Amino acid sequence: MNKKHVLVLVISINVLFGSALTTVYFTGWEKLQSGEEGFLTVTGLPIGEVRYTIEELMAMPNITREYLLQGTPTFTANYTGVSVFYLLTEKLNLTEGSTRVKVVAVDNYSYTLTLVECNATRDIILAYLRNSERLKSGAKGGNGPLRLVIPQRFSGEYNGQYCIKYVTTLKILN
Repeated sequence: MNKKHVLVLVISINVLFGSALTTVYFTGWEKLQSGEEGFLTVTGLPIGEVRYTIEELMAMPNITREYLLQGTPTFTANYTGVSVFYLLTEKLNLTEGSTRVKVVAVDNYSYTLTLVECNATRDIILAYLRNSERLKSGAKGGNGPLRLVIPQRFSGEYNGQYCIKYVTTLKILN
């Protein structure tokens, strides 16, 4: 083989490898990162990592109510989801103490809550339905498949910034 053939072979391999990586990134790896498969991962637990599917979350006691999300845009919607307090205390056996939970989205945007805050209004939910329809993933033009929804604590509160879209992880902090 001469240098020209070797160069063509190396370039061809790089093009094929780059195409394969791009395909895997946009069809496989990105799906898992975005929660497209429909799961919630809980980390920072003494027992290790726990994963819940959307179906497992839907089987838990749920809350459905109208929430006003004030932001850009401001809107109201009926959200259905599992209470964050219920999930942490009843399913994961955490105690109120000084436990905090960091709710993390696919893009690492996050908001941290204490168990005391979650208990003060058990209407803080991880929503999987909006107006009786499953939340779509960001890849499908939605805000899900999970969204943290926090009711306004007082009239006029700009709470939209706390209602995190594309939730994938709860990190337990002590």
